Amino acid sequence: MDTTKTFSPTGHLQIFKLFDNGEEKLVFNDNNVITSGMGVGFAHLFAASGGTTITEYQILNFLIGSGGTANYGVSTYELRSPVLHSTNWGSNTTLITEDLKPIENGSIKATTLPLARIRFSNIHRVTTTSVRYTLVLDRSTLNRASINEVGLYMRNPRGLSLPSPILVAYKPFTDITKTSDFSLIFRWTLQF
Repeated sequence: MDTTKTFSPTGHLQIFKLFDNGEEKLVFNDNNVITSGMGVGFAHLFAASGGTTITEYQILNFLIGSGGTANYGVSTYELRSPVLHSTNWGSNTTLITEDLKPIENGSIKATTLPLARIRFSNIHRVTTTSVRYTLVLDRSTLNRASINEVGLYMRNPRGLSLPSPILVAYKPFTDITKTSDFSLIFRWTLQF
């Protein structure tokens, strides 16, 4: 009897423009890449060598950028051109942002990045083995920015006193110029 199980998490990202009249327009739909950061986080969890609370292993942050290219894969550990300052998200954004130093390529980044929080109300269990994260860039967020990459971050797998998130899922997408005419809704489902 074979008692070995393989663990191959996968993900799928859909991006919608949401207009004031309630109309949703699908603008992107594709699988994403689960990065090695997911393995790092689970290694800390299963070895009991990192965080001491379950929230430190939850995916609670995301970041948007404009440097997405076709050259990415499981070893991707950072966004190529992320939002660099909290003010870049927009002065009237409803996002909750945190200036944190993420883990990148095994080391804690020297400078902070303004990671956005994923509200608990936007995290849903879809099946017993899948979770959907809904990321919302409202009409006041990132206006006039051309964006084409997004990443999900595990909160603090090393259990440090100041949270240091790690990139666990990444996806470049077709360029979208964000305007105040619509909100962007990212529906990101991870299957474990």
